Amino acid sequence: MDIVLDKKIAAKTLEGFVDELKQKPAFDAKDFNHEKTLVIVVDMIVGFCLEGALASERNKVVIVPIKKLLDALPKSQKVFVRDCHSKDAGEFQFFPPHCCNEKESALVPELQKYDGIDLPKNSTNGFFELAKKVPDLAKFDNIVVVGVCTDICVLQLALSLRAYLNESDAKTTVSTIISCIETYDASWHNAELNNLMAVKLMEQAGVVIYTS
Repeated sequence: MDIVLDKKIAAKTLEGFVDELKQKPAFDAKDFNHEKTLVIVVDMIVGFCLEGALASERNKVVIVPIKKLLDALPKSQKVFVRDCHSKDAGEFQFFPPHCCNEKESALVPELQKYDGIDLPKNSTNGFFELAKKVPDLAKFDNIVVVGVCTDICVLQLALSLRAYLNESDAKTTVSTIISCIETYDASWHNAELNNLMAVKLMEQAGVVIYTS
């Protein structure tokens, strides 16, 4: 079957998505600042934000919003997911080698002061390691997923997490905050489009979306 793309229809659709997301509520930290909230910070590391084959200035922009979020939620529990690859990681069939050393795999300096569970991973989807390290995920009222990249690691973890909780009929809310997620821009990877589509996919799967 041929897929026919009408540029005017596509542009109008994307514009509608953007307008819709602008209407999402703001994140009210006082409603989440308790031990029944888990904040998962995904790949806010040197290798994606500051230097390395996959580092991006766009990813760097969300460091401050995420720091503000963590400051506003001192009572929450926290998990810091980090790419920590071996030299021959299977992922390198699809992505350039990255985060193969302690420097690139380290959290950005601004986030190193926070206490939380350290969660190294060797694939784009941190959910597999999360489920091992925090097997009682359903005990939380709220799980907030932030970090980079929106359309890869954040998306995969959020969708897997939501599906996992649905399987056991857990009442846990999974959410993300637009100002605290970002992705890279390249000639083959339009950041604006991929951010938008990833947010829409998360929302359609039951992830609650906040603007900031």
